[in-house]
Amino acid sequence: MYDQIRTCAYEPDPSSGPWAEQYRVIGFPAEWRTEFMNLYRRRWRRREQPLGLPVKRLNALLRATAPGLVATGRGAGSSSEVPWFYASEEMPAELVAPLLASWVITLPPDTDSAPEQAAEHHAALDRALVLIDQHSPRWRHESVDLAAAESSKGGTARPDRRLYHLLPEWVGARLSARPLRLNGVDLSFRQVTRDQGVELVSWPPRKYVRAKRTWYYSALATVTVQTVPFAPRFRVHVSYGIRRWETGSPVRLPEGRGATVLLDAPLPWPGARGPRSRLAVNSLAFDRGLGAFSWARHSLVDMLPQLDILRAYPKPSELVVEAAEWLDGRDGVAAGIVHSTAMDDHRVGTGLMPLERSLLDSWVEDALRPFLRRVPDYERAHQKRRPILLPTSATKDPQRLEQRARQRVAARRAAVRAALDGQPLQVELLWQTDETRDAMFGALCEWLGLPASTSTADGEYEWRLGDLSVNMQVRSLETLGAPLEILRKPGWSRAQVLAEAIRERSTQTAVRLGPADGMAGLALVETLGPERFRKRPDSDPKVALRHGCARAGRVSQFIVVPEDAEGPLAMRAGSAVADGIRQLGAVVPPETQLDERLPDDLQYLALWHVRRQANGPTRQAAERLVALRIRPNDPVHPVRGWDDTRKEWVPYPRLLLTLAADTARAESRPGQAVRRDSDQPNEVERQIRSLLFQLRDRPTLILANSGNLRAAWPGLSNSHLVKDMITFRGVEPVRLALHGADLRMVLLRDTNSRDETPQWYAPADGDNEPPGFSSGLWAARDAEPDNRVFLSTVGRPAAAGTVRRDLRKLVPDKDWPHAPTARAWNQQALELTVVGCLSKSALAAAGRNDISPEQPSVIAAATHQLRFHDEYEPLSRPLPLHLGKRSEEYVLPLASPPTAADEQRPE
Repeated sequence: MYDQIRTCAYEPDPSSGPWAEQYRVIGFPAEWRTEFMNLYRRRWRRREQPLGLPVKRLNALLRATAPGLVATGRGAGSSSEVPWFYASEEMPAELVAPLLASWVITLPPDTDSAPEQAAEHHAALDRALVLIDQHSPRWRHESVDLAAAESSKGGTARPDRRLYHLLPEWVGARLSARPLRLNGVDLSFRQVTRDQGVELVSWPPRKYVRAKRTWYYSALATVTVQTVPFAPRFRVHVSYGIRRWETGSPVRLPEGRGATVLLDAPLPWPGARGPRSRLAVNSLAFDRGLGAFSWARHSLVDMLPQLDILRAYPKPSELVVEAAEWLDGRDGVAAGIVHSTAMDDHRVGTGLMPLERSLLDSWVEDALRPFLRRVPDYERAHQKRRPILLPTSATKDPQRLEQRARQRVAARRAAVRAALDGQPLQVELLWQTDETRDAMFGALCEWLGLPASTSTADGEYEWRLGDLSVNMQVRSLETLGAPLEILRKPGWSRAQVLAEAIRERSTQTAVRLGPADGMAGLALVETLGPERFRKRPDSDPKVALRHGCARAGRVSQFIVVPEDAEGPLAMRAGSAVADGIRQLGAVVPPETQLDERLPDDLQYLALWHVRRQANGPTRQAAERLVALRIRPNDPVHPVRGWDDTRKEWVPYPRLLLTLAADTARAESRPGQAVRRDSDQPNEVERQIRSLLFQLRDRPTLILANSGNLRAAWPGLSNSHLVKDMITFRGVEPVRLALHGADLRMVLLRDTNSRDETPQWYAPADGDNEPPGFSSGLWAARDAEPDNRVFLSTVGRPAAAGTVRRDLRKLVPDKDWPHAPTARAWNQQALELTVVGCLSKSALAAAGRNDISPEQPSVIAAATHQLRFHDEYEPLSRPLPLHLGKRSEEYVLPLASPPTAADEQRPE
């Protein structure tokens, strides 16, 4: 067992002295912006006008071709005062002008306009090109402190906004100048600028040969600037992984999806020399209008031939057929299609083992000295790592195994009885294949310990197990599982025709099932795999089936037919049954094991903000705050959700059915699911205030995910957090105790697809123990007594298998030539911030001396232990938030049918 973990995070080292970097900067002239904007608006025929210039593509072009460029600034297209780009030296105007001109000519509409309009476009373009020479930007000197940061009211570092893009570029340049030596091989890296930070990609790619085919892959390091609640210094996070390259011939892109292409090209200027340091990002997609692949979005590869007429650059049609050849390079130009899991299988496995991660991390640490130092390692903050669970230790004793099985079945039955308040469990099994029908039937019987039974002629089964009754109906799904018929109609949008098809199929489903007796039933439905519907977008009936089941009073769980799925059928069937029972609310947190006792009647409030985008499964946007109240010791309905329309706590399955019903209605009403926070910016906070009032009379632990909720509740942002206080929009922070004397609050944070939390590993323990992973609750070694920030880690799930921790994939050992095929398990660490508890200072501020102060580590430990449950592998988030997130499966908004006026409007 490891007693400490190490994060891949760094902070400014105050002992290194001042850290000022000198740059030459220029702004984006106001004269350019006005004329270029007039030119760009000509592309927009609709009423909505663009808010700014598409400078992202221009910036990418500059980073790829301008020597000495360090970084491009943000917001330069809207203000001439904001630095446009930062350079190590001034670039001559004769170099910048052609780059700018090649971008400007892409701003006006295409040449298929009417003759009069085309002439106007050409005249406007000529005026814009003349301005490039007339108003050349002026260079100025700027010194930037790369450690600059202010402190928030709560003591959190707030770095200079420029550092979010300048500092990753500085780190990237420093790393790309230092090869990484592994197993006697030097790996060189190129920079790739992202919206958030910088990537370092080893280049050229590594090769792995298997089955007469070469598979390409690279090492990957991602650099971002982050903050940590209440930490006086900001952090630089560096995460590590594998970048895999797609080289099929031809490359098969999923229907409706594109691919990222990284381009390696020399500077297009005569006599330009020096090592290449960057790869340029491009997007490849299938253009339905052209019937072929094309460069999309902000791609610059189609602009480079205007600047470099001596070299050939890849055309989309060539690249998808000759991907491997272009990855190896042609005449100094190379391009790689980034592999995604939606493409064909790749023989190189994802992720890196702890040993390789530690080697890359040491390389980074050496490169960043003396300006950045590693943050202190973390040590255990609480000795008990898990709650009280059913025994799972290895044993071959038949009696012990039988006893454990009885205990598990008894616990499951008790949970179902509590969730249904003694009503019968009604299950509908809608199958398409005999194998799945038998597997699902067997899985349910095993899960609840149901004895053998014979069915009636209609496929009905019935069991009486003391005070628990189970009724099950088994029947074929038939045509309900067929693809939806999506018929385009004049005046109807894509979302509206899809909604009509969903409503029609959901009505058929509800009629077929009939109304459920009692509170809620469970439908287990076998469906075709999503790949079956790729060629007919929006035809997957899963959403319609869920709506139909909900209309019939049944929560629903799906399982894919065997030929479309991976993994053993028995295992998938068991998981489907467990997930279906979970939707009935038959799952409560186990009893915690803590160093200090918390109130026996402590309840949990989980807040989850559901946001459906217009490109979601129903092509309709919607938002909804889901609030769950969990009282583990309640004998009936321990899991309840807040119904904001009825203003009451309803059983969890009833909440799910209500979410589906609300979002199925054509009309949206204030406070219901179909709404936008931009229209009601304070609506979420209003609901949260109301919820706190409802729970003020009982000890409560509030759980929220920062990345999920802070857009609707800005007071959860790191810069607004203050210990033992709560902040709502437009008002100063107030004591949490004012909303309830026994309130506690823990804010969780995960990577949020932006590396907000650091990667980690357990460092080597002596000469015989290589780096690895460890489960537990951790705090920084130098943490203060009132420390509020912890890391929660869990062990490797059984599905991850067993892989050597010291396996090397980037440069394999001779004894393990096929190491690149291994899939590494890279569990993220959850950051737990105890925003509020009954701490010594909080009790003093409230004037209370009736109880002893709580240790924040105990509140964090209780939250950490909520990630464990008898029916699950360790969860990626605490159980209450897990249930909150899963509820978004029922927020499936349907567009309103068009009005008569809409249908008469021309397309």
